[in-house]
Amino acid sequence: MVVCLEEEVLPYIPQASEGLLKGNDIRSIQEYIPLIVQIIAKFKKEVIPFLQQVFMPIVNAIFSALSLPVEENDEQGKREKQLLQRNYFQFIAAVVTNNISEVLNAQESRFLEQVMISIIRGAVDFPDPVAQKTCFSILRKLVDLWGGKEQPHGFTQFIYKNIVPACFMAPLKSTFDLSDAQTSLALAESAMCLKTILQKHGDEFVNYLHAEYLPTLQISPHLIDEYCQALKAENKVFKNYVKVFFQQAKT
Repeated sequence: MVVCLEEEVLPYIPQASEGLLKGNDIRSIQEYIPLIVQIIAKFKKEVIPFLQQVFMPIVNAIFSALSLPVEENDEQGKREKQLLQRNYFQFIAAVVTNNISEVLNAQESRFLEQVMISIIRGAVDFPDPVAQKTCFSILRKLVDLWGGKEQPHGFTQFIYKNIVPACFMAPLKSTFDLSDAQTSLALAESAMCLKTILQKHGDEFVNYLHAEYLPTLQISPHLIDEYCQALKAENKVFKNYVKVFFQQAKT
């Protein structure tokens, strides 16, 4: 629907957003997020001023709706919550993949950190491989955008403290089924996230993995050497290797 509309629709979006975000109704927010994602994809830079203002209200409305309790036997309620969680990650993905990171840069650092941690948790703790793939895609894009010299304060520390562990903790979980097709896509995305960190930080990153992080996983020195070598290989080779690596690490 949005693809058929032109710039004349933009002045009406703030008012429509305000109405939809007033309550904590999961279904209303579910319907709203895909609309905003389409608007971002259609208008990109033109919606930056609007999104800078409504980004955290949208996030807070989603968090509030997700915090509402669901009865143990309410399968429909659980499905709606899962869908809203996916929609949230798709919203953040739309912001970073359409190159309007100015929206994130405009947020207070404490709020931005809250969002970043929610993406880490989505990648690791949310047992939904579709959502996990989206989260790793977001993290990879953020590393690509902010992993160099131009970055928010503390982002390099965030890479080493949060993003790198997420790429290992998620595949090591018992709920991460390495034989599942969707899970394999999430694993491949996490591998590409690490490759992007390698592009930005080079040998410093490899040395960190070899000497500091990988030994904490209680894996053999031989496997650590093998992993660091594979990391430097072509993307396809590394993606194939990580599956074998985690199969071995989980045995």
